[in-house]
Amino acid sequence: MTEKELHETLSFNIKKYRKGKFTQEQLAEKIGVSAQNINDIEGKRRWPREGTLVKIADALEIDVYQLFVPINLEEIVIENNDENTKIKLKIKEQIVSDFQNTINKMLNKWKNAED
Repeated sequence: MTEKELHETLSFNIKKYRKGKFTQEQLAEKIGVSAQNINDIEGKRRWPREGTLVKIADALEIDVYQLFVPINLEEIVIENNDENTKIKLKIKEQIVSDFQNTINKMLNKWKNAED
């Protein structure tokens, strides 16, 4: 997953989980940021800080990782049997690995920018 795809996924998922619960303004007020900040995050113009990401997930009553579940994986339905359970585990491990690698690259990029 590229950084652009990760950003698109984050934007899509925040909108999806926010829909019917909060407006951008209400979510912003709940987590203590500006509505423009939420608009910029959803508009893929800004990455949220780690703390903001956690607050967004908490406000939406989801785990942080759910904000990064790729859009195209949500439609996959896998029948529950032993073979498919092994396949699901492999897919999950790959997604987690890809996510960790991308997040680590981003964190290193931010850290280097601050130095």
